[in-house]
Amino acid sequence: MDLKDYQRISLQGLAIKDKSVAALAHRSLGLSGEAGILANHIKKVIRDANGDLSDVDKQIIKEKLGDTLYYLVALADFADITIEDIMKDNARKTQKFIASQSI
Repeated sequence: MDLKDYQRISLQGLAIKDKSVAALAHRSLGLSGEAGILANHIKKVIRDANGDLSDVDKQIIKEKLGDTLYYLVALADFADITIEDIMKDNARKTQKFIASQSI
């Protein structure tokens, strides 16, 4: 599956499909909520297992990363941005950072 396919499939499942304030709130709060759940789980792994990930932890992280990705795609769509555009811009930013560190 490529990113365009993922984005197309994900957008079919949106609860609020229009470009209303409610849709913007749903997508942005969904993104921050899922990222928060992920961060909280990792906090507990650090606290309880000194950062050692069990197979269950890895599965939870995988699931929460998927949920976060879903809302990232949904929010990007609200702003008429593709995931490819985000990746390209971020890769360029990362390359500039790497180049600045090697001086």
